[in-house]
Amino acid sequence: MELRGFASQSHMVPPRDLTDPLGKALMDTLQNGSDALKEYVNERTATLNGDSTTLAKELYEKRWGPTKVPIYNVILVLLHLSPENTDKILETTRYLSEEVKVPVDGTDVTGASALYWAISTKPFTETALAQILFDAGASVNQKTRFNSTCASEIGQVDFTADTRRNEDMLRWYIEHGGDLDAKDNDGMNVKMLVEMMNKKVPGLEKVVKKGRSKRVPGVCENCGRKPLGEKVLLTCARCKNVRYCTQECQKVDWKGHKKNCKAPA
Repeated sequence: MELRGFASQSHMVPPRDLTDPLGKALMDTLQNGSDALKEYVNERTATLNGDSTTLAKELYEKRWGPTKVPIYNVILVLLHLSPENTDKILETTRYLSEEVKVPVDGTDVTGASALYWAISTKPFTETALAQILFDAGASVNQKTRFNSTCASEIGQVDFTADTRRNEDMLRWYIEHGGDLDAKDNDGMNVKMLVEMMNKKVPGLEKVVKKGRSKRVPGVCENCGRKPLGEKVLLTCARCKNVRYCTQECQKVDWKGHKKNCKAPA
């Protein structure tokens, strides 16, 4: 309870918190459209004698503000504050995830990743950024310190806002391999929340019942993602018919797959 209260009242303020060289370069790039971040990366790479792995680790481990916000979470905040710079911000996100290879699963003090907040609906609904993070390996099922996924936030509807975005984000969550049965520390999962909200937001139940789209060959059966880099898809050991990008996805999909999973005759 104390952590939740602290996190909700202690937001990162870019001008106040991004005062170190990396923070300044990041803010200048995202708000002014400069190449300051790339210049920082090039200079730091030279200092490290070309050690790109160490550089990526440094950027991944960096945190700002009272809630210890990692780099992609900072990008999400600046995207929310500066929507006119969306193209530059998304370009920078791709640069960090694809070229600099900064891992995308960093979390703030609550254990929430940038992908978690990007589709949480409170206050963000930034699917373009979420898709870049997802394509780079982020999981919609990554849990916070409260043992909840972003679906917990989506399911707790703010009736003062447009509830259609909750439907849209829940649809995005499911389509990208979201676990509808995962329970938080209070024993609640998104199915329970949707049932509780059914009279006021019936569209959420329709989204859950529809489920995800049919997968095409060559992608993960659960999240629909192609294997990253040199990785290969894992094959179901029993039926040999479906494949997954991670053991996490295999575990999430098992609840439905086990009904039809049979060993070859």
